[in-house]
Amino acid sequence: MAHFTAYSKQTQGNIGVSLRGQCADAAAALQLEAAIKAATTNGKAIVWIDCQRLEPMTWQGQRAILNADCFARTTGVVLQWCGMPEAVLEQLAASGLSMLLHLQPAAHYQGPRELLQDTLPLSTNPKFPQMYECASADSG
Repeated sequence: MAHFTAYSKQTQGNIGVSLRGQCADAAAALQLEAAIKAATTNGKAIVWIDCQRLEPMTWQGQRAILNADCFARTTGVVLQWCGMPEAVLEQLAASGLSMLLHLQPAAHYQGPRELLQDTLPLSTNPKFPQMYECASADSG
């Protein structure tokens, strides 16, 4: 069973999304895309995306990243993809997607620091008002 979660947090100065787990099927891809699209509609010019806990993904996960990045560009928002793990970078390079994204080292992340914690609270906690979660069957 693959598990994927996207957490979103906005502060006065910035907004961030933390992607965790494996985006392995259509449901997880929709969750990833929805979380990032929601973050881009909050009036900030940059959305910081923490990818340190993102695991290798299927083509559906890569398509969701492409769709979210294209949506952000059309709305004038820049997505900063920070701390992409090496295994995921290799996938993105193989598909050519890495050439389209603003990839940054983890140290360059400037979003809400709370999103960098090892474990994050449930969405009922007012500190983290938006949580997108998907537990799905492994598709491959």
